[in-house]
Amino acid sequence: MPLTSVVQYFNEHLADLHPRHEVKEQAYFQFTDGRVSAHFAGFRLMPRQVPVLARATGKLFAWSAKLLAESDRGQPVIPETLYVHAWDSDDVVFLDRFLRSLHALHHLSLGDQRDGLLAMDVHLRHVAALPEQHGQVFETLLRRLGLAPHQVVLRLSGTALEHDPHVRAAAANFWRRGYRLLALRPHVGDTDWELLRAIGIAWVTPDIAALRTAAQQTPSGDWLRRAQAHGIGLWLDGIGCQAAITRAHSLGADLIEGVLCESVYGPVTAAWFDRRTTDSL
Repeated sequence: MPLTSVVQYFNEHLADLHPRHEVKEQAYFQFTDGRVSAHFAGFRLMPRQVPVLARATGKLFAWSAKLLAESDRGQPVIPETLYVHAWDSDDVVFLDRFLRSLHALHHLSLGDQRDGLLAMDVHLRHVAALPEQHGQVFETLLRRLGLAPHQVVLRLSGTALEHDPHVRAAAANFWRRGYRLLALRPHVGDTDWELLRAIGIAWVTPDIAALRTAAQQTPSGDWLRRAQAHGIGLWLDGIGCQAAITRAHSLGADLIEGVLCESVYGPVTAAWFDRRTTDSL
């Protein structure tokens, strides 16, 4: 089915994203000049993807979904601003699924890039709004695009995973449905690695500054070793210079993403990661 028809189909079935919402008339997908975009509450939404590379080999592992948003006057806005226009939990569920559907449509539009996994955020207000069956509706939407849960990485707040039983239950449900999970910004310290592994967390993306401090301290310096011992990988973002690559290498990062990955994707080789500088992340 041509992508124009797919986009039209999704526009006609916006209620599938969540039937009990009030913002349908403010939202629609668009496919123009070969690019997928969307509109919501007067904002224009433009998805993009940053490559995620395996640090050891330089090979593509995934695509990290990012969102650019601008007002009706063309001024850039922080994407989180969109949730101000989602007045209640039903609207939040709709908007979160709408944004992830936008990223999935964009991923589909890129054709040969679909070999990599697709990493997307799950908004905490969405998780809080649903009592159970997390990921089921989105799984149905993905399959209409020829994607399956195992091709998707869902990013969840590491702090919420550590402190909120409902978020942990949602994560476990995502995992049982086949999604791969990443914990964003977990506390770098006394982490319950057994719990994270039990609910399906495959990677952690810690705060770089906190990670750097922990790596220099004792006993906090063994945080990464304990993660690896539980089969949880280190996924570092914000890689913007060669010094950051060097630091990621020294920390034992499994996966890296950032503007540097974007600028060099294609000619990257394993040797590129072996250069040394004295700088750090």
